[in-house]
Amino acid sequence: MNDVYLYSLKLLKNRDYTVSDLQKKLAGKFERIPNDVIDELTRKNFLNDRRFAENYIARRKHRGPAALREELIARGVATDIIDEILSRSDWPSLREAVAAKMNDWKLRAPLRPRDAARLFRALLRLGYDEDAIRGEIEQLRER
Repeated sequence: MNDVYLYSLKLLKNRDYTVSDLQKKLAGKFERIPNDVIDELTRKNFLNDRRFAENYIARRKHRGPAALREELIARGVATDIIDEILSRSDWPSLREAVAAKMNDWKLRAPLRPRDAARLFRALLRLGYDEDAIRGEIEQLRER
């Protein structure tokens, strides 16, 4: 247990892990991971899924809530924690996101069909509603 605990501390010194990620990492090095190690790390707050999710979202806000939700689920974070943190986070409105993308890509209204499709795909990946995106893009194409 002592070797597993010390190795866990070494890993956690460098970056945050979810409980699931740390267990996978430890399983690759040790044949048996005592539950006491995970419990002790959690009790001492060295291992905290909520903190991991908050930091992950804060660093990757440009990805959009839908993409972040899927990434955190894949990393083993509980959905109730994810939903709570995502609901507390401020996200740019669709109009702000469109303006930012157009500015980044140096696009001007009216949009060409190729640019409109590219913008649509980018906003969809960020998790915005399809119908709302279509409405915004139609307004830009009509200008």
